[in-house]
Amino acid sequence: MKRKLLVLLTFALPLTLLFTAFTDDDWLKTLITNIDKWREEHPQEKVHLHLDKPFYSIGDDIWFKAYVVNSEKNELSTLSNVLYVDLVDEQDSVHQSSVVPLNNGLGNGDFKLTDSLVSTGKYHIKAYTRWMQNFGDDFIFNKDIVIGDARTFTNVLANANFKFEADSKVKTSITYLNLADKNPMSGKSVKYVLISKGLTLSSGKTVTDAEGKITLEKTIRSQYVNDAYLETEIFMDKDNSVKRRFSVVNSMDKVDVQFFPEGGRLVNGIRSKVGFKALLPNGYGADITGSVVDQNNQTVAEFESSHAGIGVFPLQPVAGNKYTAVVKDASGKEMRYPILVADAEGYVLAINNTRTDSISILISASKLFVGKAAALIMQQNNVIKYAIKAKIDQPYVKINVAKSLFNTGILQVTLLSAESAPVAERLVFIERNDQLKMSITSNKTAYAKREKVQMQLALNDADGNPIQGNLSIAVTDANKVKIDEDDQVTICSNLLLTSDLKGYIEKPNYYFNPANPDRAKYLDYLLLTQGWRRFKWADVKAGKTGDITYQPQKSIGVSGTVTTIGNKPIPSGKLTLYGNTPQGPLLVDTLTDDKGNFVIDGFNFTNDVKFVVRAKNAKGKDRVRIALNRVPVPKYNSYKLGNEDATSNNFIDYLMNTQKRFDQFPGGTPGRTTMLKEVLIKDKKAGATNSVKGSKALGLNGADVVLSKERMVSYTSLLQAFYGVAGVEVRNDIVYRIGRVTSLTRPRGEPMTVMVDGMTIDPSTLKDISPQDVEGVELFTSGASTVIYGDAGVWGVIQITMKKGGDMYRLPITYLDRILVKGYTPQRDFYSPAYDKPNDRDAETDLRSTIYWQPNVVTGVDGKATVSYFTADELGTYHVIVEGLNLDGKLARQTYDFKVGN
Repeated sequence: MKRKLLVLLTFALPLTLLFTAFTDDDWLKTLITNIDKWREEHPQEKVHLHLDKPFYSIGDDIWFKAYVVNSEKNELSTLSNVLYVDLVDEQDSVHQSSVVPLNNGLGNGDFKLTDSLVSTGKYHIKAYTRWMQNFGDDFIFNKDIVIGDARTFTNVLANANFKFEADSKVKTSITYLNLADKNPMSGKSVKYVLISKGLTLSSGKTVTDAEGKITLEKTIRSQYVNDAYLETEIFMDKDNSVKRRFSVVNSMDKVDVQFFPEGGRLVNGIRSKVGFKALLPNGYGADITGSVVDQNNQTVAEFESSHAGIGVFPLQPVAGNKYTAVVKDASGKEMRYPILVADAEGYVLAINNTRTDSISILISASKLFVGKAAALIMQQNNVIKYAIKAKIDQPYVKINVAKSLFNTGILQVTLLSAESAPVAERLVFIERNDQLKMSITSNKTAYAKREKVQMQLALNDADGNPIQGNLSIAVTDANKVKIDEDDQVTICSNLLLTSDLKGYIEKPNYYFNPANPDRAKYLDYLLLTQGWRRFKWADVKAGKTGDITYQPQKSIGVSGTVTTIGNKPIPSGKLTLYGNTPQGPLLVDTLTDDKGNFVIDGFNFTNDVKFVVRAKNAKGKDRVRIALNRVPVPKYNSYKLGNEDATSNNFIDYLMNTQKRFDQFPGGTPGRTTMLKEVLIKDKKAGATNSVKGSKALGLNGADVVLSKERMVSYTSLLQAFYGVAGVEVRNDIVYRIGRVTSLTRPRGEPMTVMVDGMTIDPSTLKDISPQDVEGVELFTSGASTVIYGDAGVWGVIQITMKKGGDMYRLPITYLDRILVKGYTPQRDFYSPAYDKPNDRDAETDLRSTIYWQPNVVTGVDGKATVSYFTADELGTYHVIVEGLNLDGKLARQTYDFKVGN
C-alpha cells in the first residue's frame, strides 16, 4: 500500500535534519507497511450504548440503543450483524444476556430487572461483537450502573465501611436505614457471609443496634482481599428479608499516587513534564497537595491535584540525585512516594496542544543520542496520518504539525529509534470542532399533566447544512432522575475517548461538557496518565499480525469440525442439524469443506434453542467424530466499583420516588418472580415403589422425576439428559437442585449427590457415563423423598441404575452432538400512554421516571424529525437527551429541559 507522508516543519531552535527518501529496505517504510497490514487484517469495531437513565431499581426495565462503528472514522460498521449485551456483577457473573440483531451497525434492546435475575448492587453493562472478542476486554464497551430495590417490602438503605488493620484484621460496620424516613432499623436479625474467589471465608448471625448498625471483625488473608465481598441478609419480619452485597474496600487506606513522565521516561539533565494521578481506595480521584524533594530534602517542585485527582508538575532530574514525592491528602495526612529513577541517556518527548491550528512537538536528546537517526509516527486508530525520519544533530528539535491532518479524537505520537523500537510515546486529543450540531425545540415551553408534547429535532453538520442521521431519545422526570452530566458515558465521550483507553475514567463526559471551561487542559492531563495499546510494537516490527479466533458474525449459527476417530479431517462430510425453534422446527443439511470444517448459519430465531447435529463421512458411514465450536463469554477484567453510589443522594431520591410508583402495583411488588408450581417431567408416574428396574434407591416414596432408558437413545453424554428437567440445572457440567436456597453460606447450592447402583460417585464424573448403558435415572429433590438419605440428601440425590453388563465409562457416541444456541432476544416496545385515547384516560396515577424512549429516530434530508408523547402526572422538569450519528461517523448529543406545571 503506497502512502503519501506529509511533513510540515518549522524550526524554532537550532537544528539540522537530514531527510532520506524511502527505499525498499528502509526500516521506517517496512514498519509502516507492517502497521498497515495489521490494520487491514484487524479492522476494529467500537460499541456505544445509549441507556434511558443512569440507575435503576428491581422492577424497572433497562432500555438501550446500540451503535456499532468502525474505529477509523466512527462510521456505522457492516462487519458484524450480531451484538451481545451482558449485565455483569462485580464478581464477573453474567446475570442477563441479550443477543441483538444489527442492521448496518444499529440495534436496540432491553433488560427486565426481576428479583430472580438480579439483586441490589453495582453492575457492569458490557457490549461486544464476536469479532471484538479477538482483542480482549479492554476495548469492550462498559458502563457501570447501580441497581437498588424501591419495593416497599424491601425498602432498606445499607452503607458499609471497612477498615484494614494489622495481622489481616478487617473491621466492618454496616448501617441499615429505612428508605422512607431514614430511621435506623434497630433490633433486626442479620445473617452474613464473607466470600472471596468462590470460597466462604466466614459466616454468622448478629443483630443491629439502636443506630441500625452491625459491627464485625474478621481476618482476611492477603490472597483473598482483592476479590472479597460481604453478603448480608437482614430480616424485616418473619416473611421478608433483604439481601445486600458490599465490596470489601479499605475506606481508611492511604491515597494511591502514581507518576507518569511525559513520553514515558525521565532523562538526567532534560526538563520534563510529570503527570500524576491520585486515587482514593474506592478508585475515585483524591485531592492532594505535595512537593518533590531530593535526597537532601531540598524541594525541587511543588504540585496540587486538579480535576479527578490528576495534575502535572515540571522536573529536571540531576544525575546522582534521588527524588521523593511528599504528599498530603485532604485530611492533612502525609505520605511519601518514590519518583521514577531517571535514565542517564535517552529521549524526552514533549507536546504543546494549546494552539487551535497545530500541535507543537519538542524532541530532546541526551548527548549519547545526538546525531542518531530517529523517526516520528503519528496515528489515529492504527491509521498513520504523519511520519518522518530524521537524523537529529542537535539536542532539541521542534516540529509543528497542522491539526487539519487529523480527525477529532485521540492521536498517538510515537518516537522510534533506528531499530524500530519505541523510545517515547504520548497521547493527545485533537479537537476539530467538526461534529454534528443539533437543536431541540418543543411546541410549548411548559405543559400540563397528561398533555401531548410535540418535539422537533434539527440536525446539521459543522457548517450548518441539514443532514440525515440516526438518533435515539430518552425523556426522564428530572425530579426523580437527577443526572450528573459530567458523569455520563455519552456517545462523544465513549467513541472519541474512553473506547481507546485502558482503565476506569472518572466522569468521562466532563471533557466534552461545554459548561467546563478547563476541560481541554484537564483532558491533556488525563492523557498523560492513561494507558493505551491495540498492538505491540515488537510484533509489528516482526510482521506478526496475531491469530484471529473469531470471524465477524453475520448471523446466528452452528459451526464445527468433522474428523475420523483418529482426528484426521473429513472432506465432504455430511451434516444434519435439527432443532425446534419458537418459530417452528428447523432441519438443515450441509457438507464439510476440504479441512472438515462446516458452518450452518443464517438463523433468525428467538430465545435459546437446543440443536442436535449428526455427522457422517462422504460414504454415509458414522465412524466419525464431530466437534462443535462453543464460543465462551469474554473473560472480563474485574474491578470493584466501590459502595458509594448506592448511597448517593441522587440514587436515594430515585428509589424514594420509584417506591411511590411501585406501591400502586398489587402488593407493591413489581419485579418479584412469581413461582409457579413445579411441573415434574416423568416418563411414567413414580408410585410408591421404585420405577426403575433394579434400582438401589432408598425409601418407599418413589422418585420426584424419573428418566427412562428410552430418553437416553439420542444423548451422547448422560449430562445432556438433565437439561430442561424441572427442579434442577446444569452449571459447569455439574447438576444442582434449584427452587430455593437453603444455606446462606452456600447461596448457589452444593452439587446433588450422585449414586450409581447405590454407590456414591464424584458429581463431576456424570458427564463421562455412557447414556446407552443406563437403565434409568431417578431424581430425588423434595424433602419427603430425600430425608431418608440424611446429610447426603440435603441438596438432592441422583440415583443412576445401569443396565446389566453396562460399562459406566464406555466411550460416548462420537457422530452426534448437541448444542444450546442463544437466539435473538425478543424485542419489546416501550409503552408510552396516549391520553387522547379513552382507554388510557382512566389509568392509575402516572408516576413514571422514564417518560419516553425511542431508539430509532431518523432525520430527513432537511435534517429534521418530529416525535410526540404525553407528560405524566407529577409536576416538575423533564430532561431530554438525544444521541446519534450520521453516515460519515460524525456524532451528535444534545440535552433539553422543559416544565410540567398545573
